[in-house]
Amino acid sequence: MRKTKIASQTLFVLFAITIVFVSKSFAGSDCKSIDTAQLHSMIVDNAYRLEGGREKQFTVIDARTKEEYNEAHIFSAISIPEKDFEKFMTLLPKDKSVQLVVYCNDIKFGASLKWASKAAVHGYTNIVIYSEGFSAWTAQHMPTAPLAHQRSESVSTEQGMIPK
Repeated sequence: MRKTKIASQTLFVLFAITIVFVSKSFAGSDCKSIDTAQLHSMIVDNAYRLEGGREKQFTVIDARTKEEYNEAHIFSAISIPEKDFEKFMTLLPKDKSVQLVVYCNDIKFGASLKWASKAAVHGYTNIVIYSEGFSAWTAQHMPTAPLAHQRSESVSTEQGMIPK
């Protein structure tokens, strides 16, 4: 019983030290937050840039789980789950000054902050958090992918597609 108590206290102290380290490394980064209207405008601008043969200005990162991403995600986002950051960080731009916009599920944005902290530790300096999260994005009927997911929730009629 005593060994269990000592072990749990040790784990708590290590966890607290980790939180302090991550917070300090993230505090030094240049992190801003944006809302739904700002992100939507940025995504539209990126689409026009790509259509015109120009380079996109930023990358949208979904920090949620792979399963959540596969279900639905913000249009144009790539999946780099916070818990698997190290595994998927090769998907990030090589230029560490490129703007990265990260989001998770809701306004608590815990996964986004953890993700941003990890990116800052790896030298990324232009991190923006979409603070309202995916739940706000879908509540405001903003574009999501995959489109097949949206079609599967509709029924075809002579008048067109209607929700089930």
